[in-house]
Amino acid sequence: MIISKAPVRLSFGGGGTDLPAYYERHGGAVLSVTIDKYFYTIIEPTKDGTVELVSSDYQLHQRIPDMEKANLSDALKIPKAVLKRYGVTGGLYMALKGDVPTGSGLGLSGAVTVSIVQAVATFKGQSHDKAELGRIASEIEIGALSRPIGMQDQFAAAYGGLNFMTFSRDGVDVTPVTLPEGVLSGLERRLLLFHTGASRDSASILAGQKKSTEASDAAVIAALDALKAQAYRMRDTLAAGDLDGFGRLLGEAWDFKKNLAKNISNPEIDRYYEAALAKGALGGKIAGAGGGGFLLLYCPPEAQQAVIEEMTELGLERLPFCFEAGGAQLTLDHTGNFNATITPEGYLLGMRAVVSRLDKEQIGRIADTIWEARKHDRQIFIMGNGGSASTASHFCSDLSKTTLIPGKKGFRVVPLTDNIPLMTAWGNDAGFENIFYGQLLNLLNPDDVVIGISGGGMSPNVLKALDLARERGARTIGMAGFSGGKLKDAVEDCFIVPSDNYQFIEDVHMILVHLIASVLRERIAKE
Repeated sequence: MIISKAPVRLSFGGGGTDLPAYYERHGGAVLSVTIDKYFYTIIEPTKDGTVELVSSDYQLHQRIPDMEKANLSDALKIPKAVLKRYGVTGGLYMALKGDVPTGSGLGLSGAVTVSIVQAVATFKGQSHDKAELGRIASEIEIGALSRPIGMQDQFAAAYGGLNFMTFSRDGVDVTPVTLPEGVLSGLERRLLLFHTGASRDSASILAGQKKSTEASDAAVIAALDALKAQAYRMRDTLAAGDLDGFGRLLGEAWDFKKNLAKNISNPEIDRYYEAALAKGALGGKIAGAGGGGFLLLYCPPEAQQAVIEEMTELGLERLPFCFEAGGAQLTLDHTGNFNATITPEGYLLGMRAVVSRLDKEQIGRIADTIWEARKHDRQIFIMGNGGSASTASHFCSDLSKTTLIPGKKGFRVVPLTDNIPLMTAWGNDAGFENIFYGQLLNLLNPDDVVIGISGGGMSPNVLKALDLARERGARTIGMAGFSGGKLKDAVEDCFIVPSDNYQFIEDVHMILVHLIASVLRERIAKE
């Protein structure tokens, strides 16, 4: 499994000057910072020849048998365009999830594209630096998909942090902004973000701006010139440590921006903004192209409570955030190892992707096998090593007690992991590979059930015990991950978690334990 994430951004000044229609003739400049709200891409290789796309944000699930015929005009056009760019035609499951809603004005589509590019490139065995990620993502959105947008979002998502970006025919230059000690954290504390409850289509707003710019509309060009100059002033003001001065410039930049197109603001947005100023905010703007999404406000600490209460009263929802400096990152790499940047959201998304691909019918078959053992008074033996030993003990506990209903027959369950003196005796005298085998020698009867748990499916002691189980005519069940290892061929029914990550594998094994125990208890209750 591969998990990639890319952050969204707050654009402070210069937005709109990153469109080719402007910067190719005049040069553009943008000041922005990324925040700890991300877009995640989860990729798992599959054995079939299709591409499967799942979007939590759009509640879509598409199976694409032929990528050459994939529709590039629907909500999943970006992942499809990236897959075509890298020549992926099948054998891939991709799940997508964002921390912020679409149409937020936080540069989400740029984060989407960068995150997907990084994940798919890794899947194909390629590695891109941050400049390449930004460039390729821009080419896909502006070139392949013909979106009338700028380039700041892709490069912001790729690089992360507080950056001053310049745009010209020669390319994009991203320069981190160095501030005096305490200024960046002070700025973070003074910024508030509120969702207006309305989304907007940035492409339609920017299309109008692009048209006016290409036609050399004097008012639009003058406004863009002013926005560019404001971006330089905002950078220099921050570098001087003048936070309140920066806040006022944020408001001035918003006034300039409203001259670009008539749909950038509206009476409702103006009402929110004026109310915030009346309560002590020094400046602010609608994030992104305008028209809706998030309202960004600069508020001195003493005014924040009043502003928050006023915005809440008006029906706006606050989004707490922190600045981030990592940019696009692999949370889980192609080797199945977590990086230090793992977040609860990223981990849970990975788990969700694994769980969504479980074989539900197989879970039912395993429950049936255990049920038959109870019906005929057979014993159930469960074993494993390390984390799998813990799961085996837990499974025995749940089958023995959680399923128990007064007055009704229970399960005859024996944990082969819990008799420490006997296990160490067999291990010391006959070798560790015999610790389960030795216990079964005196206990195992035909038609008993033996369950072996092994994340990689290669545990010698589990496999040897299962050899004995087959010789004695016992029923055999395996629980593994990866491709099942040798365990899948040593049992009648092997439940294989579709993941190469031991943590996910062990998590899902515990889910299976709880699920089977719950199913069996319900069956007993209905007898």
